[in-house]
Amino acid sequence: MSSFLMPDIISIQSFLGQYSLNQQVEIESTYVARNHLTCHFRTSSPRSGRYLLVAVATGARDRLNYSSLLVQHLVTQGLPVAPCVSNQQGSFISNYGDQPALLFQLPEGGTPEHHNFNVCQQIGAFLGKMHTNSREFEPEYCNPRSLVWLSFAAQELSPILSPGEESLLDEQLSRFKRTVEAAPNLPTGPLIGSLFADQLIFANGQLAAVTGFYFSCSDWWLLDVAQAVNEWCCNPHGELDKQLCQGLLNAYSAERPFTATEGQYWQDILCFSATRFWVSRLLTSLSTEGDSLALKSDPEEYHQKLQRRLMSYYPLPV
Repeated sequence: MSSFLMPDIISIQSFLGQYSLNQQVEIESTYVARNHLTCHFRTSSPRSGRYLLVAVATGARDRLNYSSLLVQHLVTQGLPVAPCVSNQQGSFISNYGDQPALLFQLPEGGTPEHHNFNVCQQIGAFLGKMHTNSREFEPEYCNPRSLVWLSFAAQELSPILSPGEESLLDEQLSRFKRTVEAAPNLPTGPLIGSLFADQLIFANGQLAAVTGFYFSCSDWWLLDVAQAVNEWCCNPHGELDKQLCQGLLNAYSAERPFTATEGQYWQDILCFSATRFWVSRLLTSLSTEGDSLALKSDPEEYHQKLQRRLMSYYPLPV
């Protein structure tokens, strides 16, 4: 677990000094998790702009390097991805306090107000294009949220889980272990890692930029699709909405058709993705308890979604 310097005007201005961006700063939002921090802010004088600071644990510098290389690759492919800003030394990685960090330049726009068919279509099309256009991307980085991570996290969380929750988590660990040991032939490549509302910027109803690349890694592409479906295609009770699923999955498959093997393991991956974010939010709630400046996400949301995925799911358009 890392201890991050909480962003304020002085700390952000000091960070921007590495980029010759000594300007007036207005902080819009901050999110602190166990091993990363994000801060959206705006500069006003002498020139205006929107930026995203992403800082990670000291040991994750290599992951930031992978993320910056992937981002720049996708930018050159013409995808709507927020570019990294290079510092005065020509490097994308700088230091925020004692932690390695990236700076992204953001366009004007906002997060989607509603989970609707058009938004899901655009998310699906983006993911499909991203995966298709990264086939020739050679760098690799192992998934930091793997089965090993989940196993250690389950041990840490054991004292605070109810017997029912602990049993559910143990069942999902066993399920994912069986999936990994089966070594299915699932298409693999660069992942964005997560795609939440604050990582998307829409302008005039169109996807203008994606920013969430601080958990980028190399793994099954289906993990990206599962996370997007779990996040964007649910009703308020965590159940999958058929129309939203159709919008996202059909738009994705128009760019990269799903394989029969992906269809076979789809429910397993949906459940693992929901488990992963339930667990990561539980860990974050422990590490940020009492910190009023840190935005928090409710673990119960993904606990509920996991329970719903165990009962039913929407199949891939294979």
